[in-house]
Amino acid sequence: MGGDRLDINALYTTDNINTVSGEDRLMEGTGCDRRLLLIIQDQTIGGRTRIQKYGFYIYQKYPVVDEYGFYTDWKPNHFGPYSQELADGIDAAVRDGHLIEIRDEKSGTEFKKYRLSVEASKEYKELKREKGFLEDMQKLIKHLQGLSLMTVLKQVYWDYPEFAAQGLIRGREDH
Repeated sequence: MGGDRLDINALYTTDNINTVSGEDRLMEGTGCDRRLLLIIQDQTIGGRTRIQKYGFYIYQKYPVVDEYGFYTDWKPNHFGPYSQELADGIDAAVRDGHLIEIRDEKSGTEFKKYRLSVEASKEYKELKREKGFLEDMQKLIKHLQGLSLMTVLKQVYWDYPEFAAQGLIRGREDH
């Protein structure tokens, strides 16, 4: 990976993020789990693996989200860091209509894409107006969206090798 390695730390800083009181928690809202809004934003994200990695990067790069009750149960898994709480949140958001699951009928696979419902998108836009630090998170997610899934996985493995212990691509020559 050597010269191809991305320096995500240099691209995104947390200098403009202020801490908040415990009363101002992201989980509180009227619709979609606001923690999920931080990850999905106004994007269509291809697959749960990407959602997991984007959530992990937000957790690692923006310590302030911990004060908001962000996902903290990250464990090494087959494709790097995995949060069961986030996985359950995705299921609940799909079930409740806050997250739209789009099946790729053309490929004949079970691959799915995810985007916010109209109502959840409105909630995200309102949250974005309230929370200034979301602009920086949005830049990170847009940057990751422009990368192949394999590049994102390699980057996570490079930056956080302790979460790659069970990784299926760990040890491959192209890693």
